[in-house]
Amino acid sequence: MKSKAPQSLDTSEEEDLPEVIERSLREKLDGLYLSYDASFLHLDPLEIVRRYRDPADAEIAAFISAALSIGRVDLFRPAIEKALGSLRPGLSAFVRSFDPARDLRIFNGFVYRFFRGPDLAVLLWRMKQILIGYGSIQSFFLEAHDPAARHIGPALSSFIRRIRSIPAHPVLKGYPGSGIRAFLADPEDGSACKRLNLFLRWMVRKDHLDLGLWTGVRPDQLVMPVDTHIARIGRMLGLTGIQSPGWAMALEITDSLRRFDPADPVKYDFALCTIGKTNACPSEPGAPACRLCPLDGYCIRNRNAPR
Repeated sequence: MKSKAPQSLDTSEEEDLPEVIERSLREKLDGLYLSYDASFLHLDPLEIVRRYRDPADAEIAAFISAALSIGRVDLFRPAIEKALGSLRPGLSAFVRSFDPARDLRIFNGFVYRFFRGPDLAVLLWRMKQILIGYGSIQSFFLEAHDPAARHIGPALSSFIRRIRSIPAHPVLKGYPGSGIRAFLADPEDGSACKRLNLFLRWMVRKDHLDLGLWTGVRPDQLVMPVDTHIARIGRMLGLTGIQSPGWAMALEITDSLRRFDPADPVKYDFALCTIGKTNACPSEPGAPACRLCPLDGYCIRNRNAPR
């Protein structure tokens, strides 16, 4: 997707140069939001989640998919397919009836990064307790959500702590392993919580991509899912001055994007992340490939680089 650098910017006495540059970037990002549509979903786990028509099944599929969305897409997509393919149709009904003593074997041999079969069993067991007690993951999340909060950080932290506190099934005593511990990270500990924020984006936002299954959280309360792509591009666009990915960076990028769309700042996530996944944004500043980058002309690091 080729992009032209912004044309020479005319200013008036009423509008200074920074305001014009910001307006130009907002227009660029809004255009990319529309351009990176469902035809790019083959690069994203959301394509798998969207196969589930029953909202109760889709919520569970999204939680499992988010947990495994780590590393390269060509590696974690097969892992998600394998994990979900091990489960019987009707995910919600299956999870409600899940018995680790009987069903742990279905994950025999499952390995992806630091996830093992028992990690998935722990995840399903905890989801079972949530569904039995609250009816849905959304209801469980909303128990600690403040509708007046600026962002979902406090509710997410409570959500994670309460999931962690669910008693283990005797067969799973001694777990979770590192896979579950990494997924159930707490923003209060400084984690960016990328995969959890991704799950919440899928559930809360509703557009040509996201499902919008949850109605108790507003899109403006979401926090940007920060991975390596978003962190790098966020720095290059001047959306954050923080160098290390973490919760502070996620909030700063979200606040920067809120200037462009106060009601839905996280809507730009898919487009920016896809630009990173497809290497449309080259890693070396000033490279000839920069001229083909959709963000050419807006990148801080390239403004003074030789072209």
